[in-house]
Amino acid sequence: MAKNRLLAITIPLILSLVFAIGVILRVYNLNNVIERSPDEYTYTYLAQKIAQHGVSEGIKLVTREQLSNKELWIYFPPPPTRTGYLWLLSNVMKALNSADVKVGSYISFAASVISLLLLMALGLRFFNPWITLYALLFMIVSPMELAIARRTWQDAMVGCIGLSLIYFSCEISRNIKRAIWYFLLIVVGSYYVSVKESGIFIYGLCVMWLLWVLFIKERSTLKGLFLIIFSALGVGITITILTHISGGIRPIIDSVRCWVTAMPTNQYAIEYQSGPWYYFLEGFWIVSPVSAILCLIGIAGNLLPDKRLGKATFLSDAASSRAIRGIILFVIVFMTAAITTPLFQNMRYVSILYAPFYLISGLGLWYIISLAKVTQNFRKAVILIVCVLILMAIRDYKTFEKIFIRTGIKDVSIKMLRDYSR
Repeated sequence: MAKNRLLAITIPLILSLVFAIGVILRVYNLNNVIERSPDEYTYTYLAQKIAQHGVSEGIKLVTREQLSNKELWIYFPPPPTRTGYLWLLSNVMKALNSADVKVGSYISFAASVISLLLLMALGLRFFNPWITLYALLFMIVSPMELAIARRTWQDAMVGCIGLSLIYFSCEISRNIKRAIWYFLLIVVGSYYVSVKESGIFIYGLCVMWLLWVLFIKERSTLKGLFLIIFSALGVGITITILTHISGGIRPIIDSVRCWVTAMPTNQYAIEYQSGPWYYFLEGFWIVSPVSAILCLIGIAGNLLPDKRLGKATFLSDAASSRAIRGIILFVIVFMTAAITTPLFQNMRYVSILYAPFYLISGLGLWYIISLAKVTQNFRKAVILIVCVLILMAIRDYKTFEKIFIRTGIKDVSIKMLRDYSR
């Protein structure tokens, strides 16, 4: 009992300390960006216009400007498809009374910090404190996460909101009777589709995940139908709002058409975001090799369980195990889509996977430690593993400094990671 009480006090303290270090690292690196990327300046300009003219008039104005300038199409679809992010950025500009390009990095910083909190909530709720500690340790020094947390991109926000949807989905998967999680999923997911195009796919994956739980596992046809109806209604309301503020459905259609037209001839994407499918997997290896190996072990151990892993029990009930299985399948499906999408090889495009990647890696480590319990020198082995993990976490942070601080590169494309990591 005394040992359990000591752990109950120690683990929250260690998690709090690691979280605090993560916040400090993000603050420390917030203002050391050598040069901003072209799309950061474009986001800032568009948000400035919206702040000056209001949401409706501003969106109409910047939509016309973007649609008439083909050179801008390669960065992202012209508004109004990303109004959710531009609206937030313009409001932060007004609140801070600043139109500087780095204002957007404050949003990314906040989203990154919230992602750390969400990771802890997800880990403690569905995994265990030790897996959570591993995931948090490597998330705070993640080169990918630190890179996007200091930029005026919407990718940190995309990862943060997407992680919240995964958390809501896990809660629903655990207990399909709690209406609050359905409400949060639909409200947040409906807003999400206006932040970035990938938000539609991520939200859709979460809904499909839950429909499988409701229709197949729980035989709850009524709840499944309600989820379909209200999630579709939420997305419909979002599209209606975007249509209203942009002056009709035509600007939305033209926006998507322009982006689709421009991408195949995007020289930057062709040079830096293309290559063999395994380059994407190599990206995770470059930024965190230990976590990459452990993630594969975590996936294999969960989907193809060895009988010996029966000793690796760490879940309070089967519902938590179902939630973890859902996270793993979500990662596999999303990663498969990313790998097979042309000109998509950029680590910031998969920001939704960062936290799940480290949690599954922690699961892989837990399997290894559980199997190692049969050894005579188990305690010495654990001490050695802890020392190695701390060194590897330091190594990951040094990788961030080497690739992103010293070189000043302006993106997180796989090609750049491969070139600057050598």
